Amino acid sequence: MITKCIDDYYSNSTFKTDTMNKADTKNVLGLLTPILENILEKKLIYTSGNYYKHVKPYLPHTDYKTYEDNTLNVVIPLSYTNSQPSLIIFDQKWELDSVTWCMHLPVQYFRYNIGVKGCPAEYPVIGLTDKEIDNELYTKYLDHYPKVLLRGLSGKVFKFEVGSVLVFDNRYIHCTSKLDGEKLGITLRFKVL
Repeated sequence: MITKCIDDYYSNSTFKTDTMNKADTKNVLGLLTPILENILEKKLIYTSGNYYKHVKPYLPHTDYKTYEDNTLNVVIPLSYTNSQPSLIIFDQKWELDSVTWCMHLPVQYFRYNIGVKGCPAEYPVIGLTDKEIDNELYTKYLDHYPKVLLRGLSGKVFKFEVGSVLVFDNRYIHCTSKLDGEKLGITLRFKVL
C-alpha cells in the first residue's frame, strides 16, 4: 500500500502549493478508507485531505472546519530523507476553524487554513499552561522557533514512522519537528459517524 501511495503521489505533474507540494489522494482514498474504518471500528465520512511533501517544518496549526465537523485527522507517513522527523501534537485545543500561527514570520496565505499573526498563547486557545514549553521537547524538536513563542504549550512527540497511522483530534494544535530532509505523507480528515 505504501508503494502504491508513493507511486500515486509522483504520478502528479502539478502540485497545489509551493511551500508544501500537495496533491489529491482520490486515487487511493477508496482503498484507505475501508482499512481505516476497520482499524478504528468507526464509520468515517471523508471531508478533505491530501498528499504533502516538504523540506521546511510546518508551523503550529489546526485542521478543523466547523462546517464539516471533521474532527478526525489521519496522518500516514510515506517516506523521509536524512534524520527521522516527528509530528508534535500539543495538549492545547483550538475549537474554531483551522488556523496556522505564523509565529515570528510574516503572515502567510494558506488555501485550507487561515494564516494568523503571532503564536497560540496570544489567542483564546483552550488548555494553555502558564509556563514555558518543556525544555527537552523544545531543544530536541522545536528549537527552530524562538522559545518564547511556544510558551503555554505542552505536548507529545510522535515519530514519522513509514507505514504507521497517526490518528488524532485535529482541533489540537500540531506541527512538524525540526527537519533536515524531505518528508512525504498523507493527511486525511474525516467526520466520524
